[in-house]
Formats: sequence, C-alpha cells, structure tokens
Amino acid sequence: MTRWRINLDDGVDPVDVGAAVDMLDQAVYAKVSPLVVKLLGFSQDGCLVGQFSGFMHGEVIVAAGHMQGVCGKTLGSTSPAVAFKARYPTDGFEEDLEVVAPSPPGNVPDLILLKGSRSATSLWSTDLEIMASVYALGYTGTENKPSCSKGSLSSTMPGSVAITAHADDGFSGGPVVDKHGRLLGVVKGALGTTIMRIGITPNYDLHTYLLQSGYPGLI
Repeated sequence: MTRWRINLDDGVDPVDVGAAVDMLDQAVYAKVSPLVVKLLGFSQDGCLVGQFSGFMHGEVIVAAGHMQGVCGKTLGSTSPAVAFKARYPTDGFEEDLEVVAPSPPGNVPDLILLKGSRSATSLWSTDLEIMASVYALGYTGTENKPSCSKGSLSSTMPGSVAITAHADDGFSGGPVVDKHGRLLGVVKGALGTTIMRIGITPNYDLHTYLLQSGYPGLI
C-alpha cells in the first residue's frame, strides 16, 4: 500500500526496473486528477466545518453524502455543513455549489450531487474484480492538489465493497479507479483501525443514483 502525491514533472528513467509501474501510476494520475475537486463545507454562519473530495461527472460533481450535515470537530465547530464550495485543481478557481441531489435517508447510498459552472468528460466504469490494483484520489489537509493512494480491491460483496489502501479523512467522496483510470467507486471512509481498509460506494450504485436523480449514468 502506498500513498503519494505525484509530481508530473518528475522524470522516469526507462532503464529503471520500476519504470513501467511508475509510468502506469503517472498515467492514471494524469488522467483522473484533473477531475478531482476539493470541497469545502460551511455552516449556516459561514464557518468552515469540513474538507472533502469529489469528482466531476458531466455537469455535476459526485461526492460522499455524509458530508452534508457533518460537524467539523477538528476545526473546532459543532455546526453542520449546509453550504459547499469547490476548488478546482487545474487553476485553483473556487466557486459556490448547488446541491442538486441530496444524500438519501441514512446515506444509503453514501452519495450527493452538486453543481457549479464547470463540466468535464465522464470517467468510464468497469466491473469490480477482487484483488485488482486500484487508485484512490483525494485531498489531504491544506493541499490544493489531489493525492493518490494505491492499493487493491479487498471486497466485492454487495453492501461491503472495500479497498485496502491509505486514505485520510479528506479523501471522502474521491474516485477509486483501476489501472486504466476506469471508475470503480467512491470513497466512503475507513473501516476499523487495525488495517487501512476503506469502504467505497460501488460504481453500480452510483450509476443507479445518477439515473434516479435525472442525470446520465456511467458509461
């Protein structure tokens, strides 16, 4: 399990035994990271209470539903997040977002759709294969460029789909993709404390949620 924030300006030595892997990692990051948005949650009185991740899918931003109403304890606030802003990785542009499809009751599935002024080409999706290599992308702390955590798909059981990888709290809502950059799911959060096992909302649940919300499903 590795977690890194790749610098695309770093060179890759073609004679290095790990060059092929490095190039694959770089290719996945280069394809997916421009779509990954940093989300800021604010209370009714305008205080920052949480920082999350999301990703652009057509004209909407997909994120984890549990961020709606979350209380940012680490930021010293007990007020829930009721308004959101996006900060885009390509140029740092920041804007207010509209919640166009709220989180379902009980956060099942753990999804929410937001909308700003920008749109993007949607990620392709693919079948979930146990132990397949995966990449989870999201934001950590005050970083304004997404980090990437590489791991494996550890469970494909309906209701408990998970990956084994490192991910900070800010990764919630970020995409999980395969080695081709195809969408597998959306980061929910850590499961337990003994190993870094991250629960994800699978792509088929996202596909259904998009359609039910009146937006195009996954490709």
